[in-house]
Amino acid sequence: MINSFVLSAIKESYYLNNNMKEISFKEYLENEAENEPNFFYELFENEDYEQNWDSVLSEEDREEWNNLLNKANDIWSKMLNDEEEEQRARVKSHIEDLFDGKDIEGFRELIQNLNSYDNFSKQFSDVIDMNYIDEEEYKEIVKEAITEYIENNDIEVNIKVLNNADVVEDGDNSFTYKGEEYQGFDSSDGGDFNCTSCENFDLINEAVQETNCDDKEDLTMYLCGMNFVYKNMVDDVMCKFYFK
Repeated sequence: MINSFVLSAIKESYYLNNNMKEISFKEYLENEAENEPNFFYELFENEDYEQNWDSVLSEEDREEWNNLLNKANDIWSKMLNDEEEEQRARVKSHIEDLFDGKDIEGFRELIQNLNSYDNFSKQFSDVIDMNYIDEEEYKEIVKEAITEYIENNDIEVNIKVLNNADVVEDGDNSFTYKGEEYQGFDSSDGGDFNCTSCENFDLINEAVQETNCDDKEDLTMYLCGMNFVYKNMVDDVMCKFYFK
């Protein structure tokens, strides 16, 4: 009969010494059985198996070993899922700690300059195993945290509306404010909507879309660092030109 304590130790060794995304538990068991001559001796606590391979297993022990191999993928799936959830929780906790207690100005600055996936992975490699969190999952966690901050805080979008005297038309339907060209653009016909000065624009916009706020476009631009907006009709379409 398989010794449950030894099996637990095997699982722990697998967990500590392997990237579970790269090698399954079944593969690990088969490799250990093939390369460790005392594997079955320890697993079954049977002296007859010392320095021997699976060919000497009794019929009963062979059946139990085969059953373990058949269940190995289910065991692996659960271990992998538990580890992914653990590492996801660590990433989420870090992001939440980063946002905690920040006023809106501090929050705006943070989300405009959040670590990229690669930088985050390097910076926190000692406490978070990013082998279990890919770039898309990292972005989803960040978006979730941004959405929660917005939902939990009463954010007043403070974007000043500019008039014709404030801006200078610089070319065809292009405007500058205090010598700076607009960095954000939104057309009322559902067309172009972007903010060129904020590399996290897409992430912030997707997070805002999950909230219940009324004007998602203005909130997105505000969080991306825009402080002024000029509204102008272009070919019968109301367009908004945003400036820092």
